[in-house]
Amino acid sequence: MRKPVVLGLLGLFTSLVPAFAGTVYVPVAPPQQIGDVLYRTQVVVGNPGNVERRLTTTFIASGRDGIRTGTAPSAASIPANGTLVLTNVTPTGRDGMLEISGAPQLAVSARLEAVSRTGRVLSTAPLPVVGSDHLVPRGAAAQLQGISRVATGVEHRFGLINLGAKEAVCTVTVYRAGGSPVGTAARLTVPARSHTTLAAPLAAFGSTLFTEARVEVSCDAPFYPYAVQLSPGGAAAVSVGPSVTLDSELRTAQELRAKDDGKGDGDTGGRNGGGGDDEGEDDGGAGDDEGGDATGEPVVGQDQLSFRGLFLNARQGNSYRVFDLPLRPGVRYRQITVEFDLYLNKWVTPLFHGITALRRNDRTLYYGLIVRGDRAKTVLDLGKDEIARDTGPWKQRTNYHVRLVTNAQDRKVTLELFQGGQLVHTLSGAMTTRDLMVSAGTKMRVDFGGTKVADGAYFPPYGWRYSNLTVKAEPF
Repeated sequence: MRKPVVLGLLGLFTSLVPAFAGTVYVPVAPPQQIGDVLYRTQVVVGNPGNVERRLTTTFIASGRDGIRTGTAPSAASIPANGTLVLTNVTPTGRDGMLEISGAPQLAVSARLEAVSRTGRVLSTAPLPVVGSDHLVPRGAAAQLQGISRVATGVEHRFGLINLGAKEAVCTVTVYRAGGSPVGTAARLTVPARSHTTLAAPLAAFGSTLFTEARVEVSCDAPFYPYAVQLSPGGAAAVSVGPSVTLDSELRTAQELRAKDDGKGDGDTGGRNGGGGDDEGEDDGGAGDDEGGDATGEPVVGQDQLSFRGLFLNARQGNSYRVFDLPLRPGVRYRQITVEFDLYLNKWVTPLFHGITALRRNDRTLYYGLIVRGDRAKTVLDLGKDEIARDTGPWKQRTNYHVRLVTNAQDRKVTLELFQGGQLVHTLSGAMTTRDLMVSAGTKMRVDFGGTKVADGAYFPPYGWRYSNLTVKAEPF
């Protein structure tokens, strides 16, 4: 039987660890001989934790729809603080991509090694490991730069990963260093969740030597392009990924010096980083509170509860609050609606933040709301191993209005997320408990935040602020 789940208690987080295994994709190719040099792909997985952790790998051959095809998953274990080098990464002898899933603490890297006939490693180039942070958004253009042919015999391998759930249409254009295009733009179709080897984008150059070519790629689904440059001599293996743009919020050293000298515009936000950097996203929620610990008690009536203003300013040592709901024993309720304002200050971890839960004190969970920082992913734990998840609009230093509706009549739990009065995100899942009611010996509770860090991956939302709570229970 599954261990009971209670948000804010260690049991919630440890029970959810297997459900939230992360996934990355690595482009891989079979060994390739160029002249006297053998190029081989190696994938390395490290376990920095103090417990053994497992992973699974699935190979998806190039040009295949990864949702419908792929090798049978292969499982492996990595001892505490150990490292595993994956071998036989292309079991079919074709290039493609390796899907790696496992505990979020596992660290994955990949490399392309150039090896001489005597087995000596001549050069090593890092290969991309593609996670949610690395995807190029649909409609955006990625730039592959620094591509050159400065000697005869150099080969280029171009790859494109489509991580969308549907087939993608992509456009590829090559530019000379002077800015003129080389040939015409190529248009190609890429299967869902797949790796594709691009038809030589540099073919228009012919056998001409060149330097600093740029390849521009755009797709109508989230994607990741890359290029690999292979030399017959083995000393010039190069891997190229999308270039970084200047669309960055980092400040220059001069700006920081001016701020330290009192000449800058300064930060005008409240304590815990609130307010000043919201860039117009403030919709009047928790971000307007001036920090400080919440005080006061809720207003309680029959089947309803409210708390005006700040009721939790989550910080170490004071990051959890629970309210018992005033439900009548023996009454069957059709629906319970929980609403509150949330100021998401900063990600405490790239991994999981416990937000809120509705539960009975007999270990019955109706929902647990969790947000993952690095993927802006929303997760609803519905109890009994049922989970709903989707990518949300979550951003740092942003105010949200959260509404969670548990409906026993429709047997559904629904999250609605608002910004500035506009609905921006919804997520629903099946209710796993038969009814909404309490007996003389049980209580219904809604809790917020969490008490401690669990398993190194699940954190209370330190620095986040909760306000303006309303809870309403509606009987049949």
